[in-house]
Amino acid sequence: MIYVFYNNDPLAHDLGGGAEHFRGLHRALLKSGLEFRLVGTKMQDLRIAPNIDYISKGSNFLIYYLALWRWFWLHRKQFREGDVFHFHRNYAAWPKLALCPDIGRVLISYHNVTGRVLQGWLGRLASPLRRAMLHFERRAIALADAIVCVSNRDRKTLADIVLREPFEKAGVIPAAYDSALFEETEPGPPPVARCRDILLLGRISHQKNVPLAISTLERLHAIGETFRLTIAGDGEDSRQLIRRIAESPVASRITWLGCVPHDEVPAIIRDHGILLLTSRYEASPTVVKEALRCMRPVVSTDVGDVPDWVETGATGFICDNDPISLADGVLGAARLIETGGYRPTTRLDDLSEDAIMNRVMQIYRRLQAV
Repeated sequence: MIYVFYNNDPLAHDLGGGAEHFRGLHRALLKSGLEFRLVGTKMQDLRIAPNIDYISKGSNFLIYYLALWRWFWLHRKQFREGDVFHFHRNYAAWPKLALCPDIGRVLISYHNVTGRVLQGWLGRLASPLRRAMLHFERRAIALADAIVCVSNRDRKTLADIVLREPFEKAGVIPAAYDSALFEETEPGPPPVARCRDILLLGRISHQKNVPLAISTLERLHAIGETFRLTIAGDGEDSRQLIRRIAESPVASRITWLGCVPHDEVPAIIRDHGILLLTSRYEASPTVVKEALRCMRPVVSTDVGDVPDWVETGATGFICDNDPISLADGVLGAARLIETGGYRPTTRLDDLSEDAIMNRVMQIYRRLQAV
């Protein structure tokens, strides 16, 4: 049996690379012939599936984590030696490692560096807690049978701060995007009429740093360049965003759509000319690949594996984490569209969902055979 644990719902439409990865794993496992169960949290009320166990409701990780301990306690006598347990946070593995340590194999995948979200919530106060977390992280990694990171950058960072040898051996499998969503319409070059329409698509959170997008629009306005910004998404920082928009001198040029269902993402990307990513940190952001698939230039801070996909001056620009640099990137992207200089990327050719997920299925089969 393959068990996959994630604080999300593969039947929901939550945005983000992690959510899309969970959906991709579900689709891949359904096709693989492997026996499996997904253990997640219910985030919609319309659909159910026989191979999904919902142990909590909503996105609160603490509630899910407590439920995970309970789930392992109730099921600890049902596991078998050939079982594989796939966790998407190192600390999510502790219920298994503590309650049934000698049964099955453990795979831990990293979609970011542990502690960054905590730092966003607590600032400097997160440092002592992070030191304690590192102790348990090193122990969990030492006990794991396999590790996967979604980018080389994260693997190198984790090797420096956690345990070098395990992460030097860790596999790197980027986050896939749901290419089937984009097959109905052939991609076309960005229309000149949309070259001043900027889209930011993602969760409204400390990580995504949406206020920086507004500052970038203000910078463009200050130098006499007229653009429009659409923000698509919601999240824990939505109230602060409302205030930030209301206080902005360019508020009339900002549209906030709120939550956008995942299956509407291709259409909303095509309705804009430029994708803007202002994140403080990322692992392998799905929206970058989706924008490139739609032939829309990407302007992004230098995070995660974005430089692996964006070709500077051809498909977008990698910028410093400040409004002046990002505004310059937006102007460069607009010129690419206006002059016909945008070039379709060839870097997504090996990023089909089947190719990526087959690599994960191979890891599952290898661990089952050990």
